[in-house]
Amino acid sequence: MFNMPLLRGSLQKVRGIYQLVANQSRVSAPRFPQVPTACFHLNHASAAKVFVDRENKHAHDVLVQSLKPYQIFRVDEITPAAANGPVATELPALISTGDLSRATFEEVFDTFNALAHYCIRTNTCISDSRFEQFCKLFCEQTHKLSNEQLLSALRLLAQLPTEESVRQPNYMQLWNNLDVVCCRRIEQWSSDELLLVCDAWYSLNLARVCEFVWKALRKLGRKVRRMQPEQLVQAMFYCNVLRRPVFEMFDFEVNLARFVDTMSLQELGVMSMGFFKTQTPIRNPELLDHLYKRLIAEIETVDDITLVSILKVLRYSSKIPQVPQMMELMEVLQTQISRISLMSCLHVALFGVELQCCHDGVLELVLQRFNQDIENARLKDMERICLAISVFNYRSPTGVEQELCAKILSLLETKVDEILKYPRCFVACLHYLTLCGHYNKEMITSVLDKRFVDLAYGKNVTAGREIFNLDSFVKINLKDSNYAGNELSEKKRRSMGKVLTQYIPERNQKFRLNKTDRILLEIKETLERILRPNTLKHILPHFERPDVVVCYDNSLRQAIPLANDCPEDYSGTILTRNLLLGDAEKTNVDTIAVVIVGWNNVVKDKQRFTGLFELKLNQLRMLGHKPILIYWHEWRALETPMDRQQFLKRKLANTINL
Repeated sequence: MFNMPLLRGSLQKVRGIYQLVANQSRVSAPRFPQVPTACFHLNHASAAKVFVDRENKHAHDVLVQSLKPYQIFRVDEITPAAANGPVATELPALISTGDLSRATFEEVFDTFNALAHYCIRTNTCISDSRFEQFCKLFCEQTHKLSNEQLLSALRLLAQLPTEESVRQPNYMQLWNNLDVVCCRRIEQWSSDELLLVCDAWYSLNLARVCEFVWKALRKLGRKVRRMQPEQLVQAMFYCNVLRRPVFEMFDFEVNLARFVDTMSLQELGVMSMGFFKTQTPIRNPELLDHLYKRLIAEIETVDDITLVSILKVLRYSSKIPQVPQMMELMEVLQTQISRISLMSCLHVALFGVELQCCHDGVLELVLQRFNQDIENARLKDMERICLAISVFNYRSPTGVEQELCAKILSLLETKVDEILKYPRCFVACLHYLTLCGHYNKEMITSVLDKRFVDLAYGKNVTAGREIFNLDSFVKINLKDSNYAGNELSEKKRRSMGKVLTQYIPERNQKFRLNKTDRILLEIKETLERILRPNTLKHILPHFERPDVVVCYDNSLRQAIPLANDCPEDYSGTILTRNLLLGDAEKTNVDTIAVVIVGWNNVVKDKQRFTGLFELKLNQLRMLGHKPILIYWHEWRALETPMDRQQFLKRKLANTINL
C-alpha cells in the first residue's frame, strides 16, 4: 500500500493501478484491471495494417490528387476477378490437392493470384494454416518474379484482409521475402521506379518495418540535388514517414530553394513536414522568408494540416532575425482562429515559445477557444497549452487563462488512461500549472511517489527536470502549508543535482564558456572589487544557472564568508539562509543573489519575465534571499571596468547599506 492517503475519484484508481503494476512486475503473466478504454498493453501494438497517421495520410493525398507526375502505387489497378459476382467458396486446385512438387513457377504465381482473390472475397486471412505449404513454396520462388509480377504481388498483398500482426505466419513470410527481392533490385531501378515501390510499401503500411524504403532512400539521397520537384517532394514524404534523415538533408533545402516558386502551398507543407520530422532546421533565410510570405498570402484558404506543418518547421528553424516575420504572420492568424481546428490553434499558441515571442491578441483568442472546447482536448494538448501560458507568463484582462488552468486541473482527474500511457506528460502538465499559479496537492504527492517516478522515468534513469521542479515547489512554495505528502529522497535529489544542475563556470577550464557564462564571471570579478568574498552557487539547484551569492553583514558593512558546512555544489540541496550562514548571527545579515536576466528570461517586447524565471525570483524571496537583477543588454552596454563597477555599486545600494 501507499504510505500517503489515496487520491479521491479517478486518481485513486490511477494509483491503484500503479500499485498493481509494481506488485505484479515480479510474476510471469501479469493481469491488469480493465480500464475504460483498454488503453495500455504490456507490449506495443503490432497490427499489420496499423493506424495511419492523419498527417501522413493528408500528405499522401496531396501527392495522389496532384496533376504532377508523382509515382503513385494504385492498389485498385488490378481488381480481383469477378469482384461483384458470386463469392468463390473453393480453394485454388493447386492448394486443395496439395500437389505442389511438379508445379511450374507460372502455375505457382497464378495460384498465388487465385489464393489472394479467394482470401479477399471470403475475408480469409492469409495466415490460415491451410496455406502454409503453398506460401512456403511461393516464397522460395519470389526471386523469379518479373518487375510487373512483383508489383502485382505487392498490390494483392495490400488488398488482403487485415492481419492481427505483421508477424503472423505466412503473412510475415510473404512480405519479408518480397522485401528481400525489392532490396536486391535497388541498383537496377531508376529514381521513379524506386519511388513507385516505396509507395507500394507505404500502401501496405509496412514502410517503417521493411528494409527496402530505407535502402531506396539511401540511394535516392545521392541524387537529391538532381531531382525534379515532384521527385523531391515524394522522397521527402518517405523521409517523413520513416522519421529518419538520408545522407545530407541540406541537399533537400538546396533543391527546394530552386523549385519553391513552382510548388503549391500543400506541397510545401509536405516538405515542411519532412524537415520537421527528421529534425532538420531550414538554414536558408531566403527560403524561410518565402515560406512566411506564402503562408501569409494564402492564409485564408490554407488547410489545417498544411498550416500546422509549416508552422512547425518555421518554429523549429526561426531565429531572432525572423521575429518581425513571426509577428507579421501572427497578426494575420488572428483572423483565422475561429475557423481552424483546436490542434491548429495549439500550434499557433506554441509558435513563438522557443524565442519567447508572444502576440497577446492571438494568445487571447486561442485561450478563449481552448476554454470553450477543453473537454475535448487530450492530455498532451493540455500540457502544451499550459506550456504556452507559463512561458509567456500571460495574464489576460479577461482572466481566461486562470479559468482555463482551473478547468485543466479539474479535468486531469478524468484522464486516467492517458496518464498511464504518458506519465511524463502528466508531470510536465502539473509543473507548468504551478508556474501559472495552480496546483493540486494530491496530484503532486501522487507523482512524487517513488512508484510513479519509477513508472514514468524508469528505476535506473535520472528523472526529468519537471519532477525536480515539482519537488522543489513542494519544499519551497508549500513549506508553510499543510502539505504532508511525498517528496523525493535526498539520494534522488543528489543524483538529479549532479546531472541536471549546470556546471559552475570558471576561467581557463576545459568547458567552453557561452555568453551568459562570460557575463556571470565578469560580474563576479567586478563584484570582488566591491564586496569580497562572493561565491557562485546554485541556491536553487533545479534552475540550470548559478548566481553570485554574497552574505552581507549590515552591522559590519562588509561581506562575510559562507558557512564552512555549506552543502557542496551539485548536491541537489536548496540553499536556505541557515545553510548559507551556518551558526553566524543572522539578524543583520542579508543573503544576496546577483541574478543575470538573459534574453531567454524575458518575453520579447513585453514588460514581463517568463513564468519559470518569475518562479525563480519568487522562490529566492520566499527563502529570505534578496535578488539583484542584472539585465544582459545593460551589462553589455558598459564599456570600461570602471563603468561596470559603478553600475554594480548603484545596484547594490538599492538593496543594502554599503
